[in-house]
Parts: sequence; structure tokens; C-alpha cells
Amino acid sequence: MAQFDEVRFNRRQLLQASALGAGATAGSSMFGVTPVEAAPRIGIAAADPGPGGTAPVRPFALGDVRLGSGLLQEKRDRMKSFLRLYDERRFLVLFNNQAGRPNPAGVGVPGGWEDGGLLSGHWAGHYMTALAQAYADQGEAVYKQKLDWMVTELAACQAAITARMDGGGPGGEEPPEPEIDRVPGRYNSALRLNGPSQAQYVTLPQEAINQLTDFTIAAWVNLASTQSWTRLFDFGQNTTVNMFLTPRAGVTGSVPRFAITVGGSGQEQRINGTAALPTNQWVHIAVTLAGGTGTMYVNGQVAGTNTAMTLNPSSLGNPGNRWIGRSQYGDPFLDATIDEFHIFDRALTQQELLSLQDSAAGSTGGGSIAWYRFDEEGGTTLLDASPNGRDGGIVVAQQGGASDWVPTHPGYLGAIPEDAVLRLGPPRWAVYGGNADTNTWAPWYTQHKIMRGLLDAYYHTGNTQARDVVVKMADWAHLALTIGDKNHPEYTGPLTRDNLNYMWDLYIAGEFGGANEVFPEIYALTGEAKHLETAKAFDNRESLFGATVENRDILVVTPQNRPGRRRPERLHANTHVPQFIGYLRIFEHTGDEEYFTAAKNFYGMVVPHRMFASGGTGGNYPGSNNNVELFQNRGNIANAIAQGGAETCTTYNLIKLARNLFLHEHDPAYMDYYERGLLNMITGSRADTASTGDPQLTYFQPLTPGSSRSYGNTGTCCGGTGLETHTKYQEAIYLRSADGSTLWVNLYAPSTLTWAEKGFTVTQETAYPREDRTKLTVDGEGPLDIKLRVPGWVEKGFFVTVNGVAANVAATPGSYVTLSRTWTAGDTIEVRMPFSIRIERALDRPDTQSIFWGPCSCRSWATPAVAASAS
Repeated sequence: MAQFDEVRFNRRQLLQASALGAGATAGSSMFGVTPVEAAPRIGIAAADPGPGGTAPVRPFALGDVRLGSGLLQEKRDRMKSFLRLYDERRFLVLFNNQAGRPNPAGVGVPGGWEDGGLLSGHWAGHYMTALAQAYADQGEAVYKQKLDWMVTELAACQAAITARMDGGGPGGEEPPEPEIDRVPGRYNSALRLNGPSQAQYVTLPQEAINQLTDFTIAAWVNLASTQSWTRLFDFGQNTTVNMFLTPRAGVTGSVPRFAITVGGSGQEQRINGTAALPTNQWVHIAVTLAGGTGTMYVNGQVAGTNTAMTLNPSSLGNPGNRWIGRSQYGDPFLDATIDEFHIFDRALTQQELLSLQDSAAGSTGGGSIAWYRFDEEGGTTLLDASPNGRDGGIVVAQQGGASDWVPTHPGYLGAIPEDAVLRLGPPRWAVYGGNADTNTWAPWYTQHKIMRGLLDAYYHTGNTQARDVVVKMADWAHLALTIGDKNHPEYTGPLTRDNLNYMWDLYIAGEFGGANEVFPEIYALTGEAKHLETAKAFDNRESLFGATVENRDILVVTPQNRPGRRRPERLHANTHVPQFIGYLRIFEHTGDEEYFTAAKNFYGMVVPHRMFASGGTGGNYPGSNNNVELFQNRGNIANAIAQGGAETCTTYNLIKLARNLFLHEHDPAYMDYYERGLLNMITGSRADTASTGDPQLTYFQPLTPGSSRSYGNTGTCCGGTGLETHTKYQEAIYLRSADGSTLWVNLYAPSTLTWAEKGFTVTQETAYPREDRTKLTVDGEGPLDIKLRVPGWVEKGFFVTVNGVAANVAATPGSYVTLSRTWTAGDTIEVRMPFSIRIERALDRPDTQSIFWGPCSCRSWATPAVAASAS
């Protein structure tokens, strides 16, 4: 087995010698990048920005390896057929909508999550990557033609969106403030939300809520509809930590409800009213809290009481969302008129509340914390009538359709408005939900997929327009993550590290995929240090990064030791695996060891401690976790087996991380895992059928006995990564040392490697994994170390012959054997590794077992009913 120091340059030396490990200009930033003058690279081309470009072990280009007839080729060809027959014009419909460009008649959107919702655009990025990889495979023009067309159209969309700034962005006139007229109120004027005017909801300053204990919140409301779950007010951080008052809790005719929670809806402390509130008439409603007693009043009369309250507004911490008329969830906006909104720092008496029936201030003198009367003549500023000056703001609805919005920063490209990305951060802190105007759904995840697709178009097809578009996107991203939402009326200044931590803590909304992997590559293309700054902006510093550097496993925590202000107790697996792929890319371009350490340690927390026999991870089990996409407890394998099974795209990203870690520390265990995940999850995730409108991919691989997988997944995450993974099977079959002295044979698959720089061609003939042997024929002259992987599952020996003569090698399972010689054309290597039936036992329950035949887990071909009767 090769040792790490056998390679001529170690990881640190290569990084220190690499221009990609240095910046192009002097200076430093809030993210800690201290770039230095670029220097020539050693051993590789200076413009090699891809994974492993600075590592001791390097990948070959996809086009250097051709698959032969076998399992991988069969799966690849089915996916290439889908890519070839799918109408690429469908992807541009949503981008054109945002750019105000026309669409061809009769062309519909892809569907699934690529349907005009908040995740739209991600599947287009996956499709571009798949097209680029399909072209790199054999140079078939159809894939490049489709990709070139998409890039040209996306460039036009980007230009059209940025052009709107001429009238309302930097260098042009500021857009006029919306005219938000007031309407007749209970006393003087009032504010109509979601009626004829543009007023959508109100946002209050943090001081209006922060650190209250005892309190009263009272207001007049005139409901215009019977919608359920709207909010008179909702103050909190997200759907887990909040307090709200809804006029109707549940179905039409339901009663009002006040609730406060720091543990989600299942742990709410509630006060329910006794009768439904009427519509089209003024009603006074108030909530008070004194010690442990909460009371709801309607028109001055007690409507509900809870004498066991243990939470109060101070329990919410520093709520980032402080809304009148808007929910933390994806609920409808309040359709009503509101007036005289008081906030007191004490519980008013019933007599005081009755006095508010007679005049705006009654006997109270008005809200002691804040008092919003809505008596302004118009505009979006909401004046505080108390002496505290805690003015609020009125947020307006987007008008004129998707094509009319004006971008905040130049260079944006997306199938959703730019605002859906910016609102994730301050001052709005948007949460996951279904409201397209106020919620958000992993916007940086989508940006990553689009940027990745464009970069791959440049790398694999040479499309320089794709490079230009993605660099503009990167410039926009830097502005979005440093300057931020500068045109919002509550903008307080550039984003801080604390702001970014708060963004990435948020479940689903804060998911950013592997966005941090593309910016180091763009830095390598441009030499501009700001792109490294952008990559580091995605560091999940508050809730996970530091712990992985220290090798502290906090993938699952308790409420008592939860880091981060809004980090969930269980992390979503596919949210976090790609982040560490990105951290590894930052390491490769900076030499900062903590990023490598974080990636290595994180991987070790998942494999094997949360790994199923198939290579998947995640799962649910009673009393602990009901979401199969979340990480299970460390060491919990048998109990986490769920009907829903393991998410395919998590395994896709785990094998990607394993391969990239191998490039730096070529531990055979990484490739053992790669093979496990590839053969037992990835290959089976594509149905063995032809399809033109549906990719026929698996989302969850079921794990329970008798269950069966399903196929489809147009527009989903696993439907996107599936487009990619089935078009790059050749990426890890062979790898090479940086100095060209060594060839690693990692996977046994029919294939031909053309190593032009060395003058070698290696052809591998095998039916693996349908047979237990392979033959490699070397065409070339000269010295070369060839390392053959000895799989960790081998039980009955690993036998090697060279030109028919047994090689004297010590083959230990889970290692590499080295054939070091001067090769001549026609030399052959034959490998035999007899398969055997073997048992793998779950870490936590040895009585839960999987049966394997060589590298492959055994599955039943019977239907669930037949399998059950057979057992």
C-alpha cells in the first residue's frame, strides 16, 4: 500500500507553491482573506481550478476516460438519451419571465419544484452540468448545441435584468415611494392591509418587542375575509421560536388564538378565544400577560385565559421578524384594516382595556412601549405616537408581474426575483414557506446549481460566454453577501459575520448547497480576491464549522446544548454535506488547513457512524425524528431504518466528498465508500427504462424489508443530482499523482483511459460487478507505478498476474497494491477477487444485518407481498 510521503509533493507543499493558494492583490477583508501576489503553479497548468487541482492526487478529465459495455454505460446511455430528447426551452420559461422576455408558444415549465415556485432555477443548473458532462464523454455535438443555446439565452436574461437598474439603481433616479393611502379608521385613520392599496404587512423595530416580560398588545381590527391562520401580529425568529395572535385558528369559523413557543407548534403555550371574530366590523382585541397568567380580551371582555404560562416575549431572544399582518409560516397575509396598535410593558386591567373602547388612548395614555395610530397622510413610514420614536415600516406588495422588479445589484440571474434571495438576510430574515412574496426556499442553493452548470459549460465545452455570465453572477453574489438588501426601507448597513451565521442557521431557507465550491474556482479564473471572500461568507461558523474543526460531533444536539440562535436540533443531511465539499475547495485555493480538517472530520462523523449498508444516511425512528432527511444519532443505524429511506442526493454528495478527500489523503477507505454508494444507491437510482419527459430517478431509497423504490422526480433535488451523477461515472475510475509517476485504479469498470501527457493508454475489460475479475491492457512505454485497489470487502483473496505471471504483492483488504515497473505496449494485468456471500451487521444492533455478494447488497426481486409470504 502506498504511503502518503511517496508522492513527490505533499499537500501543504503543493498549496504553498500554487497560485491558486494565493490572492491576486494585497489587502484583507471582514472574512479574513489576506491575499498575496500570485505565483506560477508547480506541476499543473496555472488555470486548473477544478477539484483536486492543487492536491497530491489529481483527477483525469472526463473525456480522457471512455466507458465500455457494462452496467455504468447502460445507466449513462439511458440518461444521455433523456438529456438529448428533453426540450431545453422549457428551462428558460421561468428565467424569461423574470427578465421580461417573451417565451415560445406552447412551451411549458419542467414542473416539480421547477414550476415557478421559490426553488425554480435549480433544475436548469443540474441540466446544464449534465449536458456539459455528456458532451465531455464522447464529444457528441447535440449536447453542446443544447448547452450553447441555453447559455446564450441565460446571458440575454441576465443582461435584461441588469438593464432595469438604469432607471432605479445606482447612477439613476431612485424609484418613487409607493403611495400607501390611509383609510377611515375606528379613530381618525387606519391602514388597510392587502386590499386596494399596495400595503402588505408592517414590520416593527426590535425595541418594540425586545425583552418584554409582562405586556399588553391591543389593537382594533376589521376583518375583510374569513381566511384562517392569518396574523394580527407575529413576532419571532422562525417557525420554531415565535409568538402570534391569529384571528382564526383553523377552519372557517374558528376562534382567535394567541400562542408563544420556543419549540415549534408542538410546544405552543396557547390562549384560545371562545367565539369567532366577525367580519366587516370593528373589533377590539388584546392579549395581556402578568406573571404566569395570560388573558385574551375581545371588546374589553375576557375571551380566554391560560394560568400556566412559563414563556414571555423575552424568551424569544432577539426576534428578527416583527410583523403585523404576516406569519412566520407560509400562511396568508392579513386581509383587514387595523387601527390603534398599542404595546405596553405591563398587563392592563380590564377597566383600562374597556376605556380603549371610548377613545384612542382611553385612560392608559397610549402604549408605553409603542403606539401606532396609522394617522400619517400616506407613505411607507409608520410613526410611533409614543415618546419612544420606534417607527415602523409598511412593506408593499410587488406590483406589475414578475418582469417589472428592479434589481438591487447588477449581474443577478435567476428564475425567481432577486428579492427572494436578498430577503433571506437582514432586515427581513425571510423563512421557509410557500408565500412567493415573503418566504424563501434555499435561494443560494439554486444560485449554486445555476453557477455550477455555467462553470461546467465553460470547463467541458469551452463556452466562454458561460464563463462571462458566471463571473457576473459571482460579482453580484459578492455584493449581495457584503452590501446586502440596501434598497429595503429598514436597511441598516452591510452584512456582518453575525448576520451571515444567522442566515445559514435557518432550516431549509438557509440551505445553500455547495455554493462555497464555485467561488474559489471563479477566483482561480479571475484572480480577484473578492471571490474567495464570497466563498468564506458561507462559513457556517455559529452552528457547525468550529465543532467539525475540533472533531466534536454536534450533528444532533439537545435544546440545552444547541449552538446557534435558530439551528435545528437535528441537521438536515443534504443541507450540510455539500458545504464541506465547498470547504475543501476553499482549502485547495488558500492552503488554510482548518477547512481541510473540517471536511475530513465531518465526513468521519457520517461514515461509518451514520451510514447504512447501502451508503445512504438519515432516517426516522419513533420518539426522536420523523423526517428521514435529517441525520440520525451517532451510531444509530438499525433504529433509523425508515420506510422513506435514504435520500439519494445525500449519497451523491457524500461520494463526491469522499473522492475529493482521497485526492489529498489517499486513504483506501474513501474509495471503498465511493464504490459502496455508487453500486448500492446511485446506479439503482435510474430506472432501466427509456423516458423523454421524466428522468426516472429515485428520491428515497427505502430500507425496510419488503419495501420497493419508486422513480420519477422531475424538478426535485434528487432528480437534479441524478442528471449529473449518471453522466460522470468515469470521474473516479482512474486518478493520477501530481507528478505523473503513479496511476491509481480505484474502480473496476470496463473503460479506456487515454493519458496523453504520459503516452499511455489503459484499457480495462470486465463485467464487474457482474463478475469478479478484470483485465487491464497497457499501451505505452516507460516507468509507471500502477496502484490497484484491494476492496475492503475481499474475503477470499486478491490475485494479480502481469503478463500471465503471478505478481508478488501483499494484498490486504482495504489497501492498494503497487505494480512498479517499466511498461511496454501490450503488457497485461489480470485481477481476480472472488466474490463471497458475507454479512454486514448494524453498528448498534448486530441482529440487524445486510447480505452482500461481493460489493453488492442483495435485494429481493419479488414484490413486497411475495417477499413477505416467502419470509
